[in-house]
Amino acid sequence: FAKHEFHVESFGQFWSAQDLITLDKIPYIGQMTPNDPNVFVATGFAKWGMTNGIAAGLLLSDLLTGTPNRFRHLFDPNRSKLKTKDATQFVKNNADVAIELVKGKLAKARRSADELQPDEGGLVNHHGKTVGGYRDPEGKLHLVSTTCTHMGCDTKWNEAERSWDCPCHGSRFGPTGEVLEGPAVNPLKSIE
Repeated sequence: FAKHEFHVESFGQFWSAQDLITLDKIPYIGQMTPNDPNVFVATGFAKWGMTNGIAAGLLLSDLLTGTPNRFRHLFDPNRSKLKTKDATQFVKNNADVAIELVKGKLAKARRSADELQPDEGGLVNHHGKTVGGYRDPEGKLHLVSTTCTHMGCDTKWNEAERSWDCPCHGSRFGPTGEVLEGPAVNPLKSIE
């Protein structure tokens, strides 16, 4: 939509979220792997986290206390019945990851770090290399490698969130490189 359709000059507030969805559209709730009985997961709620979070809590409580629960196998993260359409989606998702990996490595900055305005970020040219740049509201320049520390895809600047977002697996980093959301656990590399 366009701002002029709503007769507004700017938007002061935003809503955003990463909505993880499993291949078969059924959340993963339970023991994460068969080899580690002490690690449990609840994810893949497909925009229904508020209600499914309660159901996940009830199921996890039963699993942890050994109480029988008829939904245990339905939500088991280790279920392995991959249907043809799920397998097709799996291949497509991973092809998209490969495409994003290549696109990120080929991306080139079109401006220098000196051109960044306060509270602005994006790809910049720094000593002949493309890096991520962010100029904070006080005017200090922060430079980072845009290579995600999870699996090496290149992050993209998210203007609305003021974050570096990885298009491959969903990691998010603050404007100066700190981890906001995994799967990455290490920050983006700072550049002096």
